[in-house]
Amino acid sequence: MKTHTYAGAFPAFAILLVILLACVEALLAYTTLYTEGEVMQGLYGWVICLNIPILVVAFWKPGVGAWGALILGALLLPWQASQIRNWAQIHEEVIAIVRHVDATEESTGAFPPNLGDYEFQRSWVRKHVSYGLAGGSYRVSYFMDDPGVSYWYDSKGGFGYYPD
Repeated sequence: MKTHTYAGAFPAFAILLVILLACVEALLAYTTLYTEGEVMQGLYGWVICLNIPILVVAFWKPGVGAWGALILGALLLPWQASQIRNWAQIHEEVIAIVRHVDATEESTGAFPPNLGDYEFQRSWVRKHVSYGLAGGSYRVSYFMDDPGVSYWYDSKGGFGYYPD
């Protein structure tokens, strides 16, 4: 009886794993700009370049290359996925705030002076959001981790992002 082993397929699998993880990490590099800013995007880009030597190693030592790719992926992917999730939750809250402010203005004829009567869906977002009135319009400003990387919604100009 002849048995089949798939040991010969492991090098190809290891190389494909390295390439797949590198591609996912590279795709997430773009979102780093919106969650962390330009400096962190540059650092993230340099870190994902570590996949190049890992890929080279995978051609000679597939097991080591596969482990290297898994470790690098395990360090980067959950962190960036978490950042994207947080950014999405903050943005969803901002959309809800804009709807609340617009509904208040529609029903009372004036924008609310503050967000005191708005109930945050996620209490942790409160510290990331500010609201203000100026010149017959309102602005909701928000940030993720660093106030230097900020976003806003202006009732006259729509959404914006700095630095852009």
